Amino acid sequence: MRTPRARWRLWHGAVGLALGAWLALLGLTGSLLVFYPALDAALNPALRWTPGDGCVQRWQPVLDALRAAEPQRAGPWRIELPEQGCGIVHARYLQPAESQGAHFRPLVLHLHPREHTVLARRFWGDSVMTWLYDLHYTLLLGGTGLWLVGGMGLVGLFMTGAGLRLWWPATPHQWRQAWRCKPGAVRQRRTWDRHRLVGLYSAPVMLVLALTGTVLAWPSWIEPLIGRVSPPMPLAMAHSVPRPGTMITLDQALAAAQAHFPQAQPRWVDTPDGPEGSFRVRLQQPGEPSERFPKSFVRIDAWSGAVLAARDARDQPAGDALLAWMHPLHNGEAFGLVGRWVVLLCGGAWPWLAWSGWRRWRDRHTARRPLTR
Repeated sequence: MRTPRARWRLWHGAVGLALGAWLALLGLTGSLLVFYPALDAALNPALRWTPGDGCVQRWQPVLDALRAAEPQRAGPWRIELPEQGCGIVHARYLQPAESQGAHFRPLVLHLHPREHTVLARRFWGDSVMTWLYDLHYTLLLGGTGLWLVGGMGLVGLFMTGAGLRLWWPATPHQWRQAWRCKPGAVRQRRTWDRHRLVGLYSAPVMLVLALTGTVLAWPSWIEPLIGRVSPPMPLAMAHSVPRPGTMITLDQALAAAQAHFPQAQPRWVDTPDGPEGSFRVRLQQPGEPSERFPKSFVRIDAWSGAVLAARDARDQPAGDALLAWMHPLHNGEAFGLVGRWVVLLCGGAWPWLAWSGWRRWRDRHTARRPLTR
């Protein structure tokens, strides 16, 4: 009859052999995506911004350039606003006719900040980094892939927990050796030591990555569960009231949002979808964990410039605050550049753990002498 430790070893090994390659794939792609905007620019020289390119002075000409470049697309644009306007402008047309039926495949245009010329025109998934993003997020399987990725997050939780259980020293005198490699050990023992120590030292981050990955992949299931404990704060779908004249400009809409949250930095803006649509501005308040995807919003009437609805991330229910931390924890953004590098390294540990775990399994089944010598 197997001991509890032997059963843990069996389960850990069996799940690792069956699913370790998938964990390695998710870990490796996640590591590459930690700096994906920078890597995308590195792979596409036309998207690299330098101070000589200048900054956006007015935003309405940017929107006019988007509409002129794609006159057949009358729907709303989602524009990412570089800080102080100093950077290449990235804009998404979320529902192009060419992407009907796709899980997520917007048209993405990249504009020069001063000249407003289109530097690149791509559909999401056509570039290396957006393809990697889809591979990591959905395994290129759309909604089905989301459920699989969420399930792999739970597998990651189990594998990390089981690894910690197997590492836990059985006797007090083993504690000192448990934190380091055995000096002068044979190759098989070195493989084992490195496997358990890489898993040990990366375990706190891996547990966070696995848990947040599941939450991000299963929002339709997890968010309602959290909402039962802490009801979310809705952002009203306020409509504009059409009136004679013309709509306000994008600059006026941004100015109105900035006036409502003077200390915040605008990060994204969605343009109105028709005459009753409104401008939707996403801003980062001081202290929000995510710089690129903050959770403060303002809706602006497209005709009068009045604030129709607002959501302040500094004053939100506990459940919303918890969910706001998921993405910045998952990519390390919540802890700045150091956090991103830590996530990159720990995500990259999964391929090593999968390979070394397989080699450890092979050694155990082919060895002709004890591995503890």
